Amino acid sequence: MSHDSNTGRPAQAAGQRRFLVKTNDGDVVVVVDTAAGGLDDDLFSFEPATAETMAGIDMTTPLSAFGSKVVDLIELQGTETFTGSSALLELLVKEKATFELRRIERFAKELRAEAPA
Repeated sequence: MSHDSNTGRPAQAAGQRRFLVKTNDGDVVVVVDTAAGGLDDDLFSFEPATAETMAGIDMTTPLSAFGSKVVDLIELQGTETFTGSSALLELLVKEKATFELRRIERFAKELRAEAPA
């Protein structure tokens, strides 16, 4: 399996924001690269929820509630590289947020499938 992981990095590395997201298949640590733009492919990466990766995270957010946070994070990181209309930008941000939520779900399902029974 190919994880979108930053394994080996310190729990609160410079240039990162970390969130613990609860899915139906398990918890996932979502890492936001604060150096990336809002529409960049590498804005979000994921890690298994372990004691090490959860260090410094004091709140768990359900996946359903994290959706609006993803939109906020995309907008916070900036979308100035996009040169289309504002209506198209709004659609693109929502589509990216939906895509990232699905990636989080897939990551959690893959982790659960790999876990020893």
